Amino acid sequence: MSKKIALLYGGYSREREISIKSGKAVEGALQRLGYTYKVFDPIEREKFIEKIIDYKPDLAFIALHGKGGEDGTIQSLLEFLGIPYTGSDPKTSMICMDKILTKMYLEKFNINTPKWNFFLNIEDALSFYPEFPVVVKAPNEGSSIGVYIVNNQDEYKKAVEDVFKLDEKVLVEQFIKGRELTVGILDDEVFDIVEVVVEEGFYDYQNKYITGKTKYICPAQLPPEVYKTVQDIGYKTYKSLNCKGQARVDIILDYSLTPYVLEVNTVPGMTEFSLLPKAAAVKGISFDQLVDRIIKSGLKNDK
Repeated sequence: MSKKIALLYGGYSREREISIKSGKAVEGALQRLGYTYKVFDPIEREKFIEKIIDYKPDLAFIALHGKGGEDGTIQSLLEFLGIPYTGSDPKTSMICMDKILTKMYLEKFNINTPKWNFFLNIEDALSFYPEFPVVVKAPNEGSSIGVYIVNNQDEYKKAVEDVFKLDEKVLVEQFIKGRELTVGILDDEVFDIVEVVVEEGFYDYQNKYITGKTKYICPAQLPPEVYKTVQDIGYKTYKSLNCKGQARVDIILDYSLTPYVLEVNTVPGMTEFSLLPKAAAVKGISFDQLVDRIIKSGLKNDK
């Protein structure tokens, strides 16, 4: 008998538009695979709870990006309701969503990450004089929302002020010049490395979803021993943070071939631009097969 899937997309984060794109792509796969499913959008919170309880799904497929979707909120609710779901548990989701907590864990497990500092209020942040260039980040946003590369104190001040409009904290991170890589993982299978090549600027929201000028190389062209090192650090990060199901580890490889872990995505994108499906395709896993495997992983990892 076909499993009943509750497909969750939309939500109330700043990444709602991207979540809808991911969700609709997954929905197409569910149709082609013959799953019984129903779409739920948690933006209507009380109705969402009533509807999903009434539906009694065998599994919730989470395609929610950003706050409410990747931060442990929806995972905690689904656990309370006794509904299995795809991806990592609430604690891991919360840690990976918060780039500051992620950095603390990376350092705990001796995983290389750019030097960093964080501030809880704007006054302390503006009294800090970093060594430029630095990256100023909103710790709890995704899709490169609230990320600024700054080169002087005036740019730093504006970036800090902008981040505090989005978040209650600011992360100030050493800027590492190098190649942008990502390692996709599904359970214990490590996919080929994707290199992201941006014609102008960096891999921000515009270059991810709008300009169409970003190139993706998979497998990334690296010396074999470096390739293995990058995959190994991606997998070590995944295991150290206790990730489950699908995840993506973003890494910068500097020009001395030293990898630095930037962040972990526990609900990686499933749009036509998304990196996990690109990496899966290189291993001969179609988009529909990837969706099917994520579902089976969620059922197997039933929390």
